[in-house]
Amino acid sequence: MEGNKNDIVKSSLIEDILKTISHNKIKIVLISILGGLLGFTYSYFFAKPKYTANVSFTLEQKSSSIGSLGGIASSLGLGDLPSTTSSGMFGGENILHLLKSNRIIHKSLKESQIDLNGDNLLNEYVRYHLRSDVKEKKIEFFPKNIENKVLSRKQDSILLIITKNIKESSLKAERIDKKTTIINLEITDVNERWAYLFSKQIVKNAIELYLDIKIGKLLKTEQELIQKRDSIRGLLDGSITTLAFETDLNSHTPLMRYKTKQAKKQIDVEVLKNMYASVIQNLEVTKFQRSQESPIIELIDEPIMPLAKKEYSILITTLLGLLISFSITAILLMIVRNLNNFTL
Repeated sequence: MEGNKNDIVKSSLIEDILKTISHNKIKIVLISILGGLLGFTYSYFFAKPKYTANVSFTLEQKSSSIGSLGGIASSLGLGDLPSTTSSGMFGGENILHLLKSNRIIHKSLKESQIDLNGDNLLNEYVRYHLRSDVKEKKIEFFPKNIENKVLSRKQDSILLIITKNIKESSLKAERIDKKTTIINLEITDVNERWAYLFSKQIVKNAIELYLDIKIGKLLKTEQELIQKRDSIRGLLDGSITTLAFETDLNSHTPLMRYKTKQAKKQIDVEVLKNMYASVIQNLEVTKFQRSQESPIIELIDEPIMPLAKKEYSILITTLLGLLISFSITAILLMIVRNLNNFTL
């Protein structure tokens, strides 16, 4: 019984729709044609093609040999070094979050670009996407050299809005396959040059931040040890020269009181030699540890101009306009017809 009722309701609805279309053919056809013309006009005159820049890279973490590193450290009298893991901070999905972070996006937007005659990508974005606001003087362009400048409250608000728009409509970062470490970054925009430059800049800044977090302390320690090594080596060379001079002066002197300076300088030489050897040992261990913790980062594909372009199909947009206009018109006319019948 219920099945028969449903069939009756469906057939009645279809019959009602057909009657509505039959009695309002001219209206529906005219409005449908108007919708198709609107779709054609939009796709031909207003719809802008979008360009997509793709960057793919792989990031491999070295699995450090804790045993060998600890053995070297112990043999040099440095004790046990802390262990490191192969996943680290950027295991799993963390690298993807970094590529989408405000810090990286802001840095990439603010940096000056040679291809933009020293201007930044932030102004290039404003020029294309907020042109009407600039003409109406609601907002102004940012300074060219903005990297180290403090922004005003209004500028910060504009930057946050732009960042939000980029995250929602322009930037896409994903791991190609869960079984691999290949990351693909996709930047889509109506400005081909902006998409090209921004994709390269954001990957560059993300890699630099990663390396700074991962091995920045080791690099700083290595530089400090190199400075100490060079400084101690200079003092040691000077002390050896002075010792040789004193030895020559006292070579024919039998009295020990004349050899006091020579003895003091000999002690200085021995102390500096031990200090120099210790610094060299620490430096080599630091270099070894850095080599173990440094990731392997390889760019696989970079964007090449001209970028892949996606345009709105005039035929599809026109057909969509026809179909949407036809459907809406038919539904509205059917509702009006039923309301009139209900009133009567």
